Amino acid sequence: MGIFQRVNDIISANLNEMAENFEHPEQMLKQAIREMEASITIATNETAKALANEKMLRRELENNKLFGSRWEKRAEQAVSSGDDELARKALTRKAEHEKLVDALDDQLKSALSASTSLKRQLDAMKAKLAEAKRSLATLSARGRAAEFRRKMETVGAGISTDLDNDAFAKFDRLRTRVEQAEAEAEAMAELRGNVGGHVDFSDDLNFGDDLDMESERGDAVDAELAELKRKLKK
Repeated sequence: MGIFQRVNDIISANLNEMAENFEHPEQMLKQAIREMEASITIATNETAKALANEKMLRRELENNKLFGSRWEKRAEQAVSSGDDELARKALTRKAEHEKLVDALDDQLKSALSASTSLKRQLDAMKAKLAEAKRSLATLSARGRAAEFRRKMETVGAGISTDLDNDAFAKFDRLRTRVEQAEAEAEAMAELRGNVGGHVDFSDDLNFGDDLDMESERGDAVDAELAELKRKLKK
């Protein structure tokens, strides 16, 4: 989904700016955290919708299984009563529900794959947000420590040590950027998961009036009726 790719883009773009010419990495990181939090809110809603769709498909699947079982029992009752015509109608309705069960089962598998992928990506986004917050805390602490060290060294030596401290601070920033870039690259790979596309099963649910299909269905029903009669010893 686009929302997950957006978080990847946010992280990637901000890392590039930090590595090249961003003068205030703390401000950049704070902005990235705000955008990630907003994106996670949207992603949570999308994941909830996918889970709701999965539940609805599962409920519909179970209902059609139940209806198919009921029509089968009606067919058995009709055979026991010697009403072949009613038995044929019941078996036809049973076959329709069985086709719906097959189609819904395929759709449910697709929905399960999608919702599972979304949940994993959402978990990865939350982990990435936590990492960003930890990085911000570490960066802030390093900044304060470096400033305190600079002041203490200046006072202790009685001279300006801006040049040496600038070099040390640049080394610290470079190391932080490299560590951050490596961690972000690993997490970005986890966030890039493909969600299974929608599969259209409308053709499987088409019970048209085509004569050939009706003939085949009638043959199948007759065969099942004969088997049912043998089963009930009629």
